[in-house]
Amino acid sequence: MNRTSRSRCAAFFVVVAGLIAMRAVGVEAASSDGRSGGTDRRNRIIAWDVAIDCRTWRINGGIPNEAAGRGDGFIANGKLFPAGTLPPGVQANDPNDPGSIGNWVERGTLAATVAEIVAGARPAFYATWYHVLDDGSTLIADGPHPESGPMAVIGGLGRFSGAAGELDDEIIGWNSTGCPNLRVAITLEKAPK
Repeated sequence: MNRTSRSRCAAFFVVVAGLIAMRAVGVEAASSDGRSGGTDRRNRIIAWDVAIDCRTWRINGGIPNEAAGRGDGFIANGKLFPAGTLPPGVQANDPNDPGSIGNWVERGTLAATVAEIVAGARPAFYATWYHVLDDGSTLIADGPHPESGPMAVIGGLGRFSGAAGELDDEIIGWNSTGCPNLRVAITLEKAPK
């Protein structure tokens, strides 16, 4: 991706994410042991940090971000880190920095044009998030985003097989690629295996 495309990608995320109301995520009892997925079986909460990589952002068909509109699909990748790893604010971290516990993939569909999103159209998009830990266990969440409440946990693989619950996220800052760093809290209806 060239510098202009990266700048457009970063601008798109800044526009969309800048519209997201920051909300506190309740992870008070969650373990920060990222190797175990940050799981606290008693509270059934999993927490981790996500560094989204703007260098991987693509709109279907290679159309420019500003030309994207309702029905256009997109994909982006990132890395998972133990909860509390990524500090708040504008940071110099690269999603590929050491310490990752897995991969994050988002694929989605825009629900409005960029101009409509900037004007306040909600939801801005519908997305599916894949949280793939290094051991192959995968947790999948889906729903409208942003500012549309929690996303639904719709399943998983490995120790997350049969998972159900809700995912809340908060933008805690920005990384060197121009994309957000997130703190994610997943409340499961049943503890993972």
